[in-house]
Amino acid sequence: MSIPVNDPVRFDGRVALVTGAARGIGAAVAARLAELGATVAAADILPEDQWQDALPSGGPHTRHHLDITSARSCRRTVDDVVAAHGQLNHLVNNAGIVRRGAAATTSDDDFGLVIDVNLTGTFRMSRAAYPALRSADEASIVNMGSTNGHIAVLDTLAYCVSKAGVMHMARVLALEWAPDGIRVNAVGPTIVPTAMTEDVRADGAYMADKLAGIPLGRMAEARDVALAVTHLLSPAASMTTGQTVFVDGGVVIH
Repeated sequence: MSIPVNDPVRFDGRVALVTGAARGIGAAVAARLAELGATVAAADILPEDQWQDALPSGGPHTRHHLDITSARSCRRTVDDVVAAHGQLNHLVNNAGIVRRGAAATTSDDDFGLVIDVNLTGTFRMSRAAYPALRSADEASIVNMGSTNGHIAVLDTLAYCVSKAGVMHMARVLALEWAPDGIRVNAVGPTIVPTAMTEDVRADGAYMADKLAGIPLGRMAEARDVALAVTHLLSPAASMTTGQTVFVDGGVVIH
C-alpha cells in the first residue's frame, strides 16, 4: 500500500537527532522514527560496542558520540548532523541518569551530576540545536520527563527535581520559540524496563508498590514511550506545544 506524501505521522525527508539513543527508550525512539521514514542521527556517550542495534543497517542513519555535559560536544554534534544530512528538523532530549538514595545523605557530587546531565544537558542540547531548528520546516523538540517530575518519590530527589525542570523547560521554550516555528513538548513515562531501572525492578516489594499505583497495572514499555514521542514530534501534533503527555497508565490521575 502506498503511503500518502502528506501523511501527518510520517517523517520522510526529515532529520531527527535523538540523545541517549544507544539503548532503552532512546533506542526505541530512534527505531520508531526510522520506521516512519525519518533520517535518524543517534547520539550517546556510550562506546559503539554497547549500543543496541535499533536502527536499520545500510540506511542513511548516523551515530554520534555526545557528552551532554559539554556545550562544545552539543554544538559539535549538531554541526556534524547538519553536515551529514543538510538539516535538522527534530530533537529528542532523552539522555539522562539517576542516582538513588535518601536526600539527607545525597552528596553534592551526585546531586550536581544528575542535574547537570538531565536538566542542564537538556538546555545545552536545545540551545545548540536552536539555530538549525529555527531554519527548518515544522521543527519540534520533545524532552524526556517522568512521572517523578510530577509526584514526589522517595530516594530520588535529584532525579525528581531534574525531571520537573525539563518538563517546565518545555513550557518555557514552547512560549519563547513559538515565533520561530519550533514546537516543544515533553513526555512523562512511569517506570520502564530499561538498564536505568534494573536495580529497583529486582526489588519485589518496590515493584509491588509501584504497580499498585499504576491503574493499568503494568510498566510502560520503551515502545509505548516512543509512540508518544514520535506523535508529539510529528505534523499530526502541529497545534500541540508546551505540553507534557504522561505515558504512565494513569499514575498522575490520582
